[in-house]
Amino acid sequence: MQATMHIQTAQAHTQTGLARIVGVLFLVQFALFLIPLIVLGSAINWPVSLGDPASEVLPRIAEQASAVTIGYSGYFASALLLLPIAVLVSQLFDKRYSGLILTGAILGSIASFAKLFGIARWLVAMPFLADIYLDPAATDVTREATIVVYTALNEYAGGVGELLGVALFSGLWTLAVAVLIMRTRQLPVWLGWFGLVAAAISLLLSTGLLGVQFGTALLVGQGVVWQLWMIAMGVVLLVNRHTASAAVAPSAA
Repeated sequence: MQATMHIQTAQAHTQTGLARIVGVLFLVQFALFLIPLIVLGSAINWPVSLGDPASEVLPRIAEQASAVTIGYSGYFASALLLLPIAVLVSQLFDKRYSGLILTGAILGSIASFAKLFGIARWLVAMPFLADIYLDPAATDVTREATIVVYTALNEYAGGVGELLGVALFSGLWTLAVAVLIMRTRQLPVWLGWFGLVAAAISLLLSTGLLGVQFGTALLVGQGVVWQLWMIAMGVVLLVNRHTASAAVAPSAA
């Protein structure tokens, strides 16, 4: 009996430590997201400028090359961190919900990879196209062809990154975590409701896959609400010791 209690205590300490690690990852993800928000926001008016035509964007990329590299590198790192977050946060919930736990981990991982695919175009392809477009020796035909390539790449990679990564799969992952919170009651229920709101906005944005057009205002709003939820998750897991302990204990329900 005493040995069993020692094992359970050790497991509780391990799970509490895991909860704190995940909490740190949530907050670091937000800190990394601040890099593009600050750097790209001041340099190229990101993310509002995402809808600007190639004739305006390509010169801007060339003029702000360092800022674009730094900003999108931070965004890339932020998206990459979603992968371990999605996998590890699933380990905090009652294993009786193993199906939903696995589903959430898979959805979050897909969201991370889709975001990375979309962001990579700004680090690799777009600076290259900007150099071609601004080459003094480039003809009008070359510039027009560059614009066509830019538009096609932006539509494809942007669709994968923003519509699939930022909207659809991030929304589905957030929904899965929110449902787990509300079913297990291992974290504050308000976090579950907050997650449902963040998921709903993300999934609304994903209807762009069906041809529904939204302005950049919804994209910005989705990012703000989703990041606030991520911050809330991090703070609850990291700072609130009672909640962290509850999060790693099996549900009695």
